[in-house]
Amino acid sequence: MKKLISSPFLPAVISLILLSFPMQSAAQTVVCIETNLGDICVELLETDAPVTAQNFLGYVNQGSYRNTFFHLLKTDDPFYIQGGRFADLGGGDLDSLIEIFKRPAISPESSVPNTAGTLAMVPDDPANPDVITSQFIINLTDNPEFDDASTGATVFARIIGDGVDIVNAISTLPAVSFGPEGLTEVPVLGPEIPIINSVRVNISDVTIFDGTVDDFLGGSDGGGDGDGGDGGSDGDGGGSDGDAGGDTPTPGEGEVLYEDAVCVDTNVGEFCMQLLPDVAPITVENFLNYINSGRYDDTIVHRSVPGFVIQGGGYVASPLGASIDKDNAIQNEFNRSNLRGTVAMARLGGVVNSATSEWFINLGNNSQLDTVDGGFTVFGQVILGMDIVDAIAGLPISNQQTTLGSAFGELPLTDQDDDGVDSDDVVLVHRIYVTDVIANEDDAVDDGSGPNVETTAQYSTLTSSFFLPVWIGNELYRVSMFLDNELPGLSFRVSTTTIVALNDVGQDTATMDLDSGLLTIPSILVGNKVYTDIVFTLTDFSTLAFQLQSYNTE
Repeated sequence: MKKLISSPFLPAVISLILLSFPMQSAAQTVVCIETNLGDICVELLETDAPVTAQNFLGYVNQGSYRNTFFHLLKTDDPFYIQGGRFADLGGGDLDSLIEIFKRPAISPESSVPNTAGTLAMVPDDPANPDVITSQFIINLTDNPEFDDASTGATVFARIIGDGVDIVNAISTLPAVSFGPEGLTEVPVLGPEIPIINSVRVNISDVTIFDGTVDDFLGGSDGGGDGDGGDGGSDGDGGGSDGDAGGDTPTPGEGEVLYEDAVCVDTNVGEFCMQLLPDVAPITVENFLNYINSGRYDDTIVHRSVPGFVIQGGGYVASPLGASIDKDNAIQNEFNRSNLRGTVAMARLGGVVNSATSEWFINLGNNSQLDTVDGGFTVFGQVILGMDIVDAIAGLPISNQQTTLGSAFGELPLTDQDDDGVDSDDVVLVHRIYVTDVIANEDDAVDDGSGPNVETTAQYSTLTSSFFLPVWIGNELYRVSMFLDNELPGLSFRVSTTTIVALNDVGQDTATMDLDSGLLTIPSILVGNKVYTDIVFTLTDFSTLAFQLQSYNTE
């Protein structure tokens, strides 16, 4: 999995994508693009362009569009605005404008025409329509030239409510050149000198509305609040509360909603945490800056003290032990006790305001840290996968200070071989990413250990994949499996380039018997539903492709 528990639309999506059994058509999803001019809310056309709509939702759930901006305004024929390429790290210079993380490319789909008010995903390379990733356009007029399959433009959404007024306002703005390719026609509220100071049309976030199109249009004057994350708080777009209108139920009622959840994908397994911006806003923003810039990708958990903490965020796997690029230290914001499952920032000894990139997870109730030099700042809480955290804490520990430096006196190892410690032997954090995580209240717990759901694997609609520990012969591996829509039935391929050897730390495991061609998985978590006794059969040995044969439900 890349996203462990998804939005309220996940059960319907999973029924369609994962189980491939008949289902009634689901209500279309509403997504709101929050800008400094107001919210642009759109209805996804999941029936007309299902792959493209899910691709867009993947970026939304990842938080990839957060802190981006509309980077192109075309005022000739065709007439459109474009976003989804550049994020702003806030440094006030061109070096702070970086291209966002790209998911695997998809190909165009036949869909509805590119008419005014529709949104279309477009390829990164205009000459190659099969390279559609994150970029999207909003058609300001009817643009029939985009309907040619060679352009790759696939309509996947249409504006609803008052968002059309925001788009029309953007269409009247001046466009300026920042210089680099892709930034030569940037819409701004007014040109400034230097040009980088010009105020752009910024996208602060893109969120999923917790309801249907009818809820959205019926719960307000047609604009809605667009803040699908809080189920009833005021929005930025001039709309009313999410429960306005009296009869419209509060979105998310009866559920626990974790906003801006962060998932940590490691070679031992994946765990997720809820960030606490109300408790430690500076610290959360700092942490997100490291995530969005990709600096936590391919880092390691470099410290483990059983019963106390595991710690990461400071060093990369290749070259092993090298420090990541760090921002300036931030202000300490101690407001919450360091109890089991909380996530806090590490600091230099005796220096209160010295936290930069390193974080740690409390394995026990470490309230003694609350009184050390003003207290260590808690900014998150593990909400899923505390068993993975404990598994990491249970790994063998090696003192590598002589070879790697003073920070590596308590280095957890996934493998202890005779050829020294290298990047294959450590706890690797493949990446940390932002998503929204929703769990039923009866799955939530108060002790910081996360929801009471333990399964062999968790399916992700974000990447149409899952990973699992699996015995192949007498060896235990971490295997990632990705949905392959080009194969018959419900088929998955093993990602042969990302197979990683694991230690047996008591985790629930699957079995892959290549002689009989059977992959048996005890349980998979899909949203909040658990499927058990899943059996796949091998259909292509050369690519390790498996097709679903049977399963049970709890």
